[in-house]
Order: sequence, then C-alpha cells, then structure tokens
Amino acid sequence: MVPNIDFLASIPEGQAIQYVSKKRDIPCHVLFLAAAGKASSNKLPADERLLMLNFAKAACDTQNPDILWQIAHVESMFKIRIVNIEGKQVLTGNDAKKFLLKGLPKNKNVDIGPLQINWKANGSKWEYEPINYLNGEFSVDFLSNKILKTYVKTCGDKWINCYHSYNKDRGLGYRNKIELSGRKLRNILVTYL
Repeated sequence: MVPNIDFLASIPEGQAIQYVSKKRDIPCHVLFLAAAGKASSNKLPADERLLMLNFAKAACDTQNPDILWQIAHVESMFKIRIVNIEGKQVLTGNDAKKFLLKGLPKNKNVDIGPLQINWKANGSKWEYEPINYLNGEFSVDFLSNKILKTYVKTCGDKWINCYHSYNKDRGLGYRNKIELSGRKLRNILVTYL
C-alpha cells in the first residue's frame, strides 16, 4: 500500500527527500535526480548530466535539499546552463555560457543558472564572475551561504518571497509557486515509499 501524501506532511519541512532516501536506502542525490526527471519532461542534454549530478549532490549536502529542488523546478526546470536576460530572452547551453563570458555590467538584470540567481540583486555584489553561477554546486553554496543569510535576516520566514521580489504581491505569488512545487515533489516521493 502506498502511503498517503499527508504522511509526508508530518516530515519536517525540507526533509522529505532525505527522509525517503534513508527509508528506502536510496542515495539522496539519486532520489533528487529521479524526482527531477519525473517532474520534467525535458531531457537534459548529455553535456549537462554531470552538471545536474553535481548540483543534486550539492543540494543533498545542505539541510534542506527540498527547497533547492523546488527552486530549480520553478526557476529553470532543472537546466543548469541557463540565463534569462531581463525577462525577455532565455539562453541555454553554450549560448548561455558565451553570453556570460562577454561580461556583465553590475546593473544588468540577468538570472543565471539552475537557481536563477539574479546578477543585479545578488551576484554582482560579490567578487565572482558571472560564469560561476552556471555551476550548480557554486549556485547551491552561494544561495545557502550568501543570499539566504541576507534574506533570512531581512525577511525572516518569508525569505523565499524576497528571493523573488521585495514586492509583496510578486513575492507571495512566487511563494505559491514554490509551495505547489513542494506538493509535486512530495507526490513524487510518496511513490518511492
């Protein structure tokens, strides 16, 4: 008998992937990737598979791989090499890489990588090159150790709203998307129990 989705609701927030991983003795990163594959009909290009594996491993090394899965699901559908230029143009693969290698002014509104880290709001404030944000491991570390500390301090438990926008309505809309993604993740994970 497959457990009801409500069963996973009793698992502490952000811990569903790790819980199922331990319960079924499946490595966390393998489960992370399997759930990503079920959530997305997109087939990752062969040259991104290793990048996705490294992203999943980095996410699983955090206390909350679920939220990283949810953000990547909402922001990039698990694509690693992706940029969104001012909400008008999306580049993937080598095109994304070439665009970033040209350099970006600090005020350029570009979302980069699987977590779509905004260059203007977050990335340009540090000494890293824009190309670094196409690396999933780097993106996980940057979100966890730079962005999160700032947003938790300024926004508290509504940090996910602020990750998208300080505008109340836009932030709330984003939070709703993240919560829907979380339900999708738990619906997928329950099939492994």
